[in-house]
Amino acid sequence: MGIAPHKLVPGPLYTPSPALRHLPVGIIGAGAAGLYTAMILDSLGIKYEILEGSARHGGRILTHEFTKELPGAPYQYFECGAMRFPDIFLMRRTFDLARKRLGMGADKFIEVIMHSDQAIKHFNGISVLDGQYSKTDDNGKTSADTFKIGKSEKNKDGYIPQEYLDQGASKLYNQDTLGPLRQYFVDAPFAEAFLKLMRLDKHSVRSYMRETMGYPDSVIRWIETMQWRTGGFDMSLTESVLASLSFEDPRSSNPKWYCFNGGTHIITDGMLEKVKTKPKYHKRVTAIKELAAYNNQAIEIQVDTQNPGRRHTESGMYSNIISTLPLSVLRTVDLEDIYLSVGQKNALRELQYQPSIKIGIQFKSAWWEKMGIKGGQTSTDRLCRSIVYPSYGPGMDGQYSNVLIAAYNGMLDSQRLAVYMKGYGSPEEKTLLDIVMKDLAAVHRKPVDELWDEYLDYFAWDWYGNTFSQGAFAWFGPGQFQEVYPHLTMPAGKQQRLFFAGDAVSTCHGWLVGALNSAWRCVHDMLVAHPELNPNPNEDIIKKFINEWGESEEWDEKKGAKHVYLGRELFKRQQQLA
Repeated sequence: MGIAPHKLVPGPLYTPSPALRHLPVGIIGAGAAGLYTAMILDSLGIKYEILEGSARHGGRILTHEFTKELPGAPYQYFECGAMRFPDIFLMRRTFDLARKRLGMGADKFIEVIMHSDQAIKHFNGISVLDGQYSKTDDNGKTSADTFKIGKSEKNKDGYIPQEYLDQGASKLYNQDTLGPLRQYFVDAPFAEAFLKLMRLDKHSVRSYMRETMGYPDSVIRWIETMQWRTGGFDMSLTESVLASLSFEDPRSSNPKWYCFNGGTHIITDGMLEKVKTKPKYHKRVTAIKELAAYNNQAIEIQVDTQNPGRRHTESGMYSNIISTLPLSVLRTVDLEDIYLSVGQKNALRELQYQPSIKIGIQFKSAWWEKMGIKGGQTSTDRLCRSIVYPSYGPGMDGQYSNVLIAAYNGMLDSQRLAVYMKGYGSPEEKTLLDIVMKDLAAVHRKPVDELWDEYLDYFAWDWYGNTFSQGAFAWFGPGQFQEVYPHLTMPAGKQQRLFFAGDAVSTCHGWLVGALNSAWRCVHDMLVAHPELNPNPNEDIIKKFINEWGESEEWDEKKGAKHVYLGRELFKRQQQLA
């Protein structure tokens, strides 16, 4: 960026005035990133406050418990957000949090059954068992064309050439397209592999398959239908490669997946119990301002606060701000009075969050177990797209829970159902429930009345329609990792006092570990930019931080420091244009 290397060094030491010496750090949001930030600051002896706009902690970790029917029965819940975690190298910070920081024993982890041969693939109106399909069609050699989509003399309406059918969607996508790119992360450390992957960041999955792999468009659409969400292949190739590292980690052999016994909320509940300063709820941030009266060395936050029957505005002053708000939500905050580079402004406007919905249904029994389905996931081209069977339990009349995630989808698929989500029991949601029950009946080849006889209750959740999330997870477009994302990994403000956290400001979008890694980076960068925060000047606080919280796979400590200094120098250069 044209900045001389000799300038990427610490600046002059700043000593706060008595009026500013004891200001806390402001943490916006009491989700996983905010609570993890607080845990780190507690360990370093740095004061903070947590401001949460909603009435609860946890952010996009949300466990819904059914309480109206079968009160007191065990395992009557499903996850609206994060629900399963692979015990792999990439996720080590998540398991360090659970096992070491929160002291969770083996009884808090339940192994997830990720695959069941008795689960179903249902496409083009045809249902087949997953185990059977992997033998007859998706075996990498020959295809029986179970779903009647092959182009042949017999099937004039088919659209997939036989040579691609024979290889199978799994091989064409996971093995041939993504496999060589995942290998980057075996051959080199994460940061180096990521930089190598950036050479391809201009590509969507679709353009890479078309231009590099040479697949016909009809084949690409077929693979997307079988392997991903509708419209997903128009998004960044980088996203799909990074996501596949979690499901197909080449550094791990048959890793185990886990969910948390009682629901994922026990993670954020445990974090809440650990932090010394509890969140302040109903504090929706409306503005962030740097204060010229203090040479921009302090930040003011304005919030709308709502107590029962009463709402008013208040403000507070902080030494630094770590915002863990989803970028889509931060975009609604007034940032006119704090310096953001043009790159940061564009990033807040451009970087994308994808819609995603889940619909959980509580049944009288785990009726799918009578079909031999225990755990795993069914896929279909119908509106529900994915059906996730529980691996936790026992619930009622089954080995596992009787609560089913009857629809789990995202992107275009989720929008088709989200428009009906108008509140529990509303006429629109009754229509929604009818749609989902018909999907379940068609996929499982059961009379819909038989499923209604089993029905007890439901709950539908749309992350895009929630004002505190405005999307389920970040999912960037082509070129955005390389050209847009880096701007938000630099602090904002004339004195570098606003930091951006959350899974979107990491390379692990949609995963708890992304939120944790981003919190690590923000605290690290804040300590680099503002060594005056150190409550014990005789102690090396960066060393203490690394010793206690480890290094980051995403960020090299020394390069991270230079990244902070680079942001400072870029601001100086911009001031010359003013």
